[in-house]
Amino acid sequence: MLWLLIPAAVGQESSARFPISAERVAQAIVTAGVPVRAAQVRFLAQINSLGPDPGLQVINLAKWSGDTWKVELRCSDPRVCLPFYVLVQAGAAGAFDGISTQRGGPPARRNASLFRRKQMLMRNGDRATLVFENPSVRISMPVICLENGNRGQRIRVVSTDHKRFFKAEIVNSELLKVEL
Repeated sequence: MLWLLIPAAVGQESSARFPISAERVAQAIVTAGVPVRAAQVRFLAQINSLGPDPGLQVINLAKWSGDTWKVELRCSDPRVCLPFYVLVQAGAAGAFDGISTQRGGPPARRNASLFRRKQMLMRNGDRATLVFENPSVRISMPVICLENGNRGQRIRVVSTDHKRFFKAEIVNSELLKVEL
């Protein structure tokens, strides 16, 4: 009888993975000042950490669509997990009412002096109306924004058929203009 001995994982570190739960994410968001429940948290992918208690921190909050918010989180030790996003349904309670955010820090309630971020009026992917005008002609067409921007800034946009590109000035959250 021939016995073949193969050492099991000699010299290898443990690669145990611990799933990050909705409860831990909700707890981190509550710590940052936004009252949410685990049932409101929706993962975009399975998120794991190298430790059972990853120590999550909120990096950024951004309005996603309707009453849904996109929350960026990270582990306090960057070797434990990569930064990741979750979606949070605000619900009827209005947990996100009056939130102002800034990248690199936790969310702040209205009038808090921690930090402020001017919300973008137009975001990449937003649909809007582009108006070409001069004193005698006014033409409008639907477009898709290719850049983020605020009132008065010029951003790139594309026609909905993706055949024509334009550089236009933002007038409001639904309107851009080009002077002929």
